[in-house]
Amino acid sequence: MNINKHIILVMPPDFGVYKVIEENLKYMGFSRVTVLAPTFSYKLKDKVINFIQKTIFQNKQYKKQLIDSYYATTVRKALSGLAAGSVDYAIIIRPDKLDLKTIKLIQTVANKVVAYQWDGLTRFNKVFQTIPLFERFFVFDPSDYNHYKEQYPNILPCTNFYFNIPEDNSSPNEGEVLYVGVYLKDRIDSLLRIVNELSKYNNITFNITLFNGRKTPPLTHPHINFSSKGISFSQYLDIMKKAAILLDVKTTEHNGLSFRIFEALKYEKKLITDNKDIKQYDFYHPNNFYVVEDNNFEGFNEFLRSEYTPLAKEIKEKYSFSNWVKHALGFESGCK
Repeated sequence: MNINKHIILVMPPDFGVYKVIEENLKYMGFSRVTVLAPTFSYKLKDKVINFIQKTIFQNKQYKKQLIDSYYATTVRKALSGLAAGSVDYAIIIRPDKLDLKTIKLIQTVANKVVAYQWDGLTRFNKVFQTIPLFERFFVFDPSDYNHYKEQYPNILPCTNFYFNIPEDNSSPNEGEVLYVGVYLKDRIDSLLRIVNELSKYNNITFNITLFNGRKTPPLTHPHINFSSKGISFSQYLDIMKKAAILLDVKTTEHNGLSFRIFEALKYEKKLITDNKDIKQYDFYHPNNFYVVEDNNFEGFNEFLRSEYTPLAKEIKEKYSFSNWVKHALGFESGCK
């Protein structure tokens, strides 16, 4: 597909996801792709001021405010040299990271601007200030859509996606179970229950790493590793391709489907999750996805022994990043 258009992507730099999105946009055929994902550098002066703000003024949000201010200012500087209407499209992921002035500037520069909040709306309340600014504002949590669609008629539902950049096939390590993610208290109990159940099977090997940002792990477990540093999204994808089974643990703050589910879809891997909403989607098949409900593992052995059931091509392609962009920008109708 050749799209002779200029597109801007504005999003946080977390884990370098923007690099894979940029590559996929270029693969789609956009003639020019501009990525704005500013990375904040925490200087000694900033650390001192942050300490004073937290201890004396009880302002625990100062660091976040500092990062967001830098993020928005850097985006504005990058756009300052562009004429009004000189860009065809702009996609803003996590618009809550921007101030209203920066959003207005993006909308002046680009002819069509859409926003996507790939997190629960109530996790970042600032996002509610930005929703009315967009003609099309996408949310990945069906609960958010159903709850706010009357209040915000411009809200539209969409899922996450998998990246459909061509790549070489790789054979997974038989029996390898993978989970890589940030350590969160509200997810650890569910993860432990699944890992402990899997540990009963001799043919299972574990590759589980949680990032907690500290040198001292919050707990010890024979099958779980802790790391103080994260890895890039590209590194994660390389590791993920080698696994046979993926784990997915839902946060209590939203019901949206994580990227892991769509990675399993693309690479035809089995996935174990505690997000029961997955059963509502057209790609769900009990041979491919096992849902832990109420700590019940009935039929777990049968699931592990069964073969993966391939999906129809049109269902699988429906959840690709290319299809997501086409829908978000209005190239094609229909979504997940």
